[in-house]
Amino acid sequence: MTRSIFRVLAVLGFVAASGCGPASDDVAVPVTTEAATATTTVTAAPATTEPATSTTTTSTTTSTSTSTTTTTTLPSTLDIDGTPLIEFSVEVDDALADQLDRADLVAFVIETLSDERSWIGRGAGFRLVDNGGLFTIIVATPARTDQLCRPLQTNGRFSCARNGWVAINSDRWFGATDSWPADLETYRRYLINHEIGHYILGAGHATCPGAGQPAPVMMQQTKGLGGCIANGWVDP
Repeated sequence: MTRSIFRVLAVLGFVAASGCGPASDDVAVPVTTEAATATTTVTAAPATTEPATSTTTTSTTTSTSTSTTTTTTLPSTLDIDGTPLIEFSVEVDDALADQLDRADLVAFVIETLSDERSWIGRGAGFRLVDNGGLFTIIVATPARTDQLCRPLQTNGRFSCARNGWVAINSDRWFGATDSWPADLETYRRYLINHEIGHYILGAGHATCPGAGQPAPVMMQQTKGLGGCIANGWVDP
């Protein structure tokens, strides 16, 4: 079953480029960009029988006259040999530079995506590059988010995955919502996993399966929980 799920990921380029998949107010259409010479690679390690409890990091620096490469290996519970990795980058809106450090954002994104409860637990593999990739995760001002998400109507409030961006509204990143009942860290993990779910799977929105159950990560938890429990993970 897990291999079947992952095969869906292997065709993500076709799904995103063709516009297929469920109708959604933030399904993304990727753009093609060139990665910078200096890159950080996030890959999936060989399968393990026990859930990963911490991030395993292997750093290798190779210096030549033209390039330097640092490789970070993340744990995985699945064998994904031969499966293409999803390249992405991370940015902070220039207008937010005094409020959010890019290095801190990168660390949080890597920590989230390396957890087996995230998409890596279903077979996804990611490579962090300095620029470009299939999508760029950016925490941006509400106005910049609206601009990046057009023609979607994010109304200065919502985030989206579109046009090569996973654009996260800074008001949501720093303050969640007035009705959010859990901690801010959970909400931030939800934002990342939810929007990346749109991008790598073309996944549409889900609904609460029943009162007292964890909200699906693809549920629009920003708009309410419908009786479910706040949740930031793909498989809590």
